[in-house]
Amino acid sequence: MIRVVDDYDDALDILNYYSARLASLREGRVKPEEMAKKFVSYGTVLEAVNEQDRIGFSAFYHNDREGKRAFLSMIAVSSEYEGKGYASRLLNEVESISASDGMEILELEVNESNLRAIDFYKKHGYRDAGSCNGRGRFMKKTLKSTLVT
Repeated sequence: MIRVVDDYDDALDILNYYSARLASLREGRVKPEEMAKKFVSYGTVLEAVNEQDRIGFSAFYHNDREGKRAFLSMIAVSSEYEGKGYASRLLNEVESISASDGMEILELEVNESNLRAIDFYKKHGYRDAGSCNGRGRFMKKTLKSTLVT
């Protein structure tokens, strides 16, 4: 099951739970408290769960009405659930929500040494959109409209 998390304490708990899996949190480049506040105020947090376990989560922004661009900020899956399609399900849900909110592009930043993640995004239709901050790559994908004409 994928659920929307809209409570600060829940979002903070999720970020702390997955902090070892995310370089920006693990290396202290971002503070979980600040990110949880931003996600709950301006973005969306999704968490994949089952009856016993936390499986994974994603956090993204889909509020650029003028530029019609969404931005995937974080996505992670618990090690015991890697390779079972949960990251793909979370990414598909991010894309679906973003498209239904009128976003036309989904962008993300990935560490250029994280070849596994880059391959994952390429497999899902993302293309390289240039370098950033000396160690990252921007990637983006044009979203399919969910609007019926």
